[in-house]
Amino acid sequence: MAAKLDQRYAEKLTKKDVPFLIGLFSLGIFLFLFYTWAIPLIDPDEPRYACTARDMVLNNNWIVPHFNGYPRINKPPLFYWTIAISYKIFGVHEFSARLPSALAAIGTVFITYLWGKRCKGGLETRPSCSDGFWAGVVLMTCPLFFFVSHLCITDMLLTFFLSASLYLFFVEYRETNKNNMRRIFLYFLLAMVFLVKGPVGVLLFILITLSFLLWIRDFLYFRRLWYLPGFLLFLGIICAWGIPFWLSLGTKQISALLSQEMSGRFVSGYAHPEPFYYYAPAFMMGFFPWSLFVFIVFTYIFLNRKTLPAEEKKTAYFFCSWLILTIIFFSISHSKLLTYILPISPAIAVLTSSLSRWENGGGLWKKLSWLIWLMLGFSLALPVGLLLTIPKWFPSRYDFSIYQIVLPIIIILVGTLVALFTFARKRSFSRVQKVFCLTNCFFLVITLSYSAKYLGTFRSTKDIVENVFCRKWRTMQSAVMAGLHRALFL
Repeated sequence: MAAKLDQRYAEKLTKKDVPFLIGLFSLGIFLFLFYTWAIPLIDPDEPRYACTARDMVLNNNWIVPHFNGYPRINKPPLFYWTIAISYKIFGVHEFSARLPSALAAIGTVFITYLWGKRCKGGLETRPSCSDGFWAGVVLMTCPLFFFVSHLCITDMLLTFFLSASLYLFFVEYRETNKNNMRRIFLYFLLAMVFLVKGPVGVLLFILITLSFLLWIRDFLYFRRLWYLPGFLLFLGIICAWGIPFWLSLGTKQISALLSQEMSGRFVSGYAHPEPFYYYAPAFMMGFFPWSLFVFIVFTYIFLNRKTLPAEEKKTAYFFCSWLILTIIFFSISHSKLLTYILPISPAIAVLTSSLSRWENGGGLWKKLSWLIWLMLGFSLALPVGLLLTIPKWFPSRYDFSIYQIVLPIIIILVGTLVALFTFARKRSFSRVQKVFCLTNCFFLVITLSYSAKYLGTFRSTKDIVENVFCRKWRTMQSAVMAGLHRALFL
């Protein structure tokens, strides 16, 4: 994966980066803002976040979030603040509520670009803009990442700040010239993680970094993680909001909240209880087809662990720690949602993109080429199986046409066949990667455009609210007209 780094180019962005960044930004604006204005807020989570932020704007209360007149304190306020700022700039509607998630998704793509650029293997030590670009595109085409970027929920903003924190940790660990300002900014990002999701996000960062250091047996670096000025900045940011929040609510209510959100969710699973294996199928489908090729990466690292250069091994172990620890952490928790594993998205993108840099790796790569055939076979079996079993799972109770269901499946089928043909001719995973990126772009855009109006009627209260409002308005209008009639003619 990433063996050698040229320190002169490791962090600096040059003119060569500009077209790649513009390309990622343009593609991200199209993909992540596509149809965000057309889908009503999906019940139950989106309306709660959106209405809470609207309450902040109307009542100018930025310390204690409120929903329907009652404090909504199960999440810190940073996500509400971003939506409220969006409301002030663009007005109160669905697009404004979802804009922070879309921008956080683009920011995460940029971070993945920097990671992919740094992680250049082989004899060339200069970072590769092309590798970074395709890592970013792989991230964009992960189905879970794509759909969450269109939702007004906290998970995408958490993914952005957690990815940025891990990136700074990774840079600080790999660089020979230590930078105290970089360490201070790392603690600032961790404060943002806390203000998005609370202690869970910070705990996840600590588990990933410590498990990585334990895996590579670098016990001396534990002391480097501690930096008093950065920790004081972290506490200062938390206290700037936490103290007024505590004074407004009191110790008893905050203690009950912490007990409910920490032990209640993690241990008893009072919300969204699911079995331990819940994330196995969620991982496979949420990151298809890249979730299949990650297993080839694990196999390559395991078989080549004794011959990998030391720095390349550390990089591989870091991303493996990130992916594995996150899934284990949320699998242990009794409360589970599909979106909880979204923070592993950049790790999947970088690990998968590493296969295109290993395809010239000699004998071991040739021995593993059968695994690519196997995963391509699985990729082909999915659309074929869906087409053959349509009568059993077709959503007949919703107003879908058979054409709207079959077309996205055919796109996956055709893309997989093209990928098989490409790999048969060139034995190049980089070409397979590009085919799947293009295929997933078409599939995701068409799927979202077809399902937009149905998502609104499936899990949205917009129509109900509008109907109730219209009935109240007509009732009030009739009462006013009757009053005027009595006043004028009686």
